[in-house]
Amino acid sequence: MRKLLSKSVLLAVLTAILLTMTAWAAEDTEGTVSVNALRLRTEPSTDSATITYLNSGDQVQILGEAGEWYQVSCGQYTGYVYAAYVESRGSQSVSADAAQESLAGKRGVVTANEVNFLNSPSADGEALATLEQGAEVTILNVLDTWCKVERDGQEGYVSGEYLSVDGLPLVDPRGVITGSCVNVRSIPSTDGSILTKVYAGNMVDLLSLEDNWYAVSVNGTKGYICADYVRVYTPGAAGTVGAEAAEAAYDYLGVRYVYGGASPKGFDCSGFTMYIYGLLGYSLPHSATSQWQSTGTYVEREDLQPGDLVLFCDPSLSKGKACSHVGIYVGDGEFIHASSSSTGYVKVSSLSESYYTKYYVGAKRVA
Repeated sequence: MRKLLSKSVLLAVLTAILLTMTAWAAEDTEGTVSVNALRLRTEPSTDSATITYLNSGDQVQILGEAGEWYQVSCGQYTGYVYAAYVESRGSQSVSADAAQESLAGKRGVVTANEVNFLNSPSADGEALATLEQGAEVTILNVLDTWCKVERDGQEGYVSGEYLSVDGLPLVDPRGVITGSCVNVRSIPSTDGSILTKVYAGNMVDLLSLEDNWYAVSVNGTKGYICADYVRVYTPGAAGTVGAEAAEAAYDYLGVRYVYGGASPKGFDCSGFTMYIYGLLGYSLPHSATSQWQSTGTYVEREDLQPGDLVLFCDPSLSKGKACSHVGIYVGDGEFIHASSSSTGYVKVSSLSESYYTKYYVGAKRVA
């Protein structure tokens, strides 16, 4: 069983947790999961990360108790589940919080275009329909990396890679910071103290979303970031990413040129391309030459697609390096770039302009 929500956070205050746990006598007690798609978490808290999902009938070893939670092991995984959903000795009432721990019956949202709705949990299954981005399904259970869902009265399977629930993707729940410098706060409010800061293009682990605030984990620090400054990371297929990069680049037309700049306060050429692709979860070096030499795959000029990096070398500016300038192709023979000429801002230019025709080196496709 491959875990769906990856990148688990570290156990917080381990000693305190151990003190609150009630040990079971003699040996571990077996239990049986009673619901589908039950979250197995890293800590006994709904604010902790999900390790994987358990389904009705799964057998677990109960290692201990922590309030309403059991610490359990199941196969290769160890974590915490709501005790109300594990049948062992006696029964418990189900609290309102516990009702949120199972995905069964919850609404899933498709996060990509042309996603197959299949008759079996396999890429080789027969396609019953094709779902577009934003389509809604009802989750019935989770099987390995697949979700059994209902759509318009019909049951089928969708890859968990293309579904989100409660604003979080089921697979690899990460977000990309879109603000220049964003505060991670102790509570979901601007009144909260600042625990640390994260910068544009950096990735954070997403734990939950409520009232426009994400609970996040950043290099082991847990806190909150306003959702206005986070874009959910949804890796796309080749070509899709490029189109997204080209579209995103237009949002920064007119931003001034700043040597060494890599934020909306000011860009140089490679800082601009690095920032745009950082928003999409890709790490590019801050150098036109390095982007040419170590990024992506080579693309012939006649095969250019939106999002491809286009690179140039003016010997009077390159100081002996392979490239002196880089931009992002946007289609129709044009590219967008942070120009260091007299205009000094992010602008759209044509590859057919004599300067760019003369010094064109080549193109690279990032994804």
